[in-house]
Amino acid sequence: MITAQDVFATAMNLMDEESEDGTYTGYPDEYKQKSWPILTLLQAEILPASVAPAVITDKTSVLLVDDRTGLTVLPYGLAAHLLLNEDQNRAAYFNNRYDELKRRKKAVITKIQDVYGIVASEQTTTTTTNTNKDIDFNEIDFDGGEF
Repeated sequence: MITAQDVFATAMNLMDEESEDGTYTGYPDEYKQKSWPILTLLQAEILPASVAPAVITDKTSVLLVDDRTGLTVLPYGLAAHLLLNEDQNRAAYFNNRYDELKRRKKAVITKIQDVYGIVASEQTTTTTTNTNKDIDFNEIDFDGGEF
């Protein structure tokens, strides 16, 4: 269970806002006020459309994303949003990293229903093998169709 505080602390570390003794420098109160709605937004962006996101209201709010996503993806998105008005170069870096990590998230493969009858069913699929030895497989004929 990843909390909003876990993501916030990681984002502060990424932004170099946390000192060695664990206290925050810079604008931590302003960052905290902005962080909870941003985390709600980022969580909603990552969750499947069938899952309603939890509204993050404080540091103890639990995120509905899996732990790996909460610890690796969301801190970069949060850092990007928090730095948007302060340092656009750093914000762009964090946003690019967020997008990259978000794309790495494994897709869920589900079987779809062919409502138009376009795809042949498994029962009607046949395989033919060409046994003609005279074919030169190094020469490819292109019929001009689309790839």
